[in-house]
Amino acid sequence: MYLIWQLKKEDRIPNIPYIIDTPMGISVLDVFKDNSLWHKLSIEECDEMCKIFTLISDFQDSMNAVYDKRPKVVIAASGMITGGRVLSYLEHLIDKPETSVTLVGYQAEGTRGRKLLEGAPEIKIYGKYYPVLANILLIESLSAHGDQNDLLNWLSDLSIKQKKVFLVHGENEAADELRLKVKERYGFDSQAPFLGQIIEI
Repeated sequence: MYLIWQLKKEDRIPNIPYIIDTPMGISVLDVFKDNSLWHKLSIEECDEMCKIFTLISDFQDSMNAVYDKRPKVVIAASGMITGGRVLSYLEHLIDKPETSVTLVGYQAEGTRGRKLLEGAPEIKIYGKYYPVLANILLIESLSAHGDQNDLLNWLSDLSIKQKKVFLVHGENEAADELRLKVKERYGFDSQAPFLGQIIEI
C-alpha cells in the first residue's frame, strides 16, 4: 500500500521522505539483490534505487514516521488492510483530504481495502470509526494473485492425478466458476467449500 500525504502534482520526484515501513518487505530487497537474473537491474542500480528510501523495521521508528507531519510517501504492507503497520498510518491520515491511499492488487470481499474501493464513508480501525476523506486509488497490475488461466495451467503441471481439489481462496462466484473449469478440463473432483463448512477427507 502506498500512502501519499500532502503531495502536489509535479513532473519531477519531490524532495520528501520516501519510507518503506514493513520488515518483511525490507527483507525482500535482499532477495531482489541476490537474484539478479530475475530482473534487469544491476546490483549498482539496485543499490542506487534503494538509497531514496528510509527503511523502517523498528516499531518506535514507525511511530515517529506516523506522527511526522511532513509530506511523505509511505510504502507499507497492507494485506488488504486487514492488519499491519499500515493501520497506524491510516488512523492518522485517512480523514485528511490531502491524503492519497493507493491500494496495490486485489482487495477481497469484506476487507478494509475492498470497503475503501467501494467508497465507504468511514472505516473501522482498532474498534474506532474514522471518516474516509482521503483519495482512494487502485493499481491492479501489480497483484501477486494468479488469475483463472494461471491456476488452470498450474494444475496441468502436476504429475499425479488429483483425487479431489478444494478451492478455498477467493470469492464464491469466481471459485465456483473455477471449480467447473477444473472439472471440465481435467476431470478432477473439485469443490469450493463455504465458510465454516466441515469436510471429511
